[in-house]
Amino acid sequence: MKNHSKIILLVIIIFSIYSSCSANPLSNFMSIFQKDFALELIYKNHHNLIQGSGVYLAKDPKCQKTLIGEVTKVSLVESKMSRVEIRIDKKYKDQIYETTPFVLMSNIFSQNANAYIIAISSFDASGKKLLKSGSSVKGITFFEYKFAATGEELKKVMDRIEKQNRELLNQLGDYIDTLNTEEFQKKIDGLADQITQFSKEQKETFKNDVLPALKNMFNSIIEQLEKQNKKEKSKNLEKQLKEIEEKVDV
Repeated sequence: MKNHSKIILLVIIIFSIYSSCSANPLSNFMSIFQKDFALELIYKNHHNLIQGSGVYLAKDPKCQKTLIGEVTKVSLVESKMSRVEIRIDKKYKDQIYETTPFVLMSNIFSQNANAYIIAISSFDASGKKLLKSGSSVKGITFFEYKFAATGEELKKVMDRIEKQNRELLNQLGDYIDTLNTEEFQKKIDGLADQITQFSKEQKETFKNDVLPALKNMFNSIIEQLEKQNKKEKSKNLEKQLKEIEEKVDV
């Protein structure tokens, strides 16, 4: 009986401490017993994500981001897909919705040495359902996110490009990982042919929203080739990039 009295007294003391520090003491008190928010993300390629890689929350990859969690495990599943398990601090769980994109940021597209994940926070949460802990979500790459977020004009462009060329753009990152410059150049030639068919407005959209990421891809490969003293291949890529820039220079 004495032990029960001690436990009750301890609970009252803890509750009193939270009552004096918060306008919503019951919520804070109960949060002590809540577990962190855990999710499973599926990517085509994990792009050097490792255990401990950061998970951030931001309005856009270019905006200021807040660290909300980390990668807890990376493994391969069927069809050579990557399963990335993440943990998110419980205080951010009410900002993660079923429609929240989880964008994989490789070091190709950022100045960070390591890859990381950004959960894109919603400007308008009305009518959206919160994502449940333990859910499995298909993640997207930065390149895929850019194409989805560039507005109606670029969507019209993509509607004109056949399926093989949609895949073409998503495959570029894979060629960087394997340093397959021959295949990369072939795919870029196909993209260059499509650009010649763009209208002035479409070229402007491509120049502003896609070209910066594409240049980062080129620079990444060129840098690796230079380290391997493959100057001829490096020059060919520089020439190819210049041609792309000239085609969209409106």
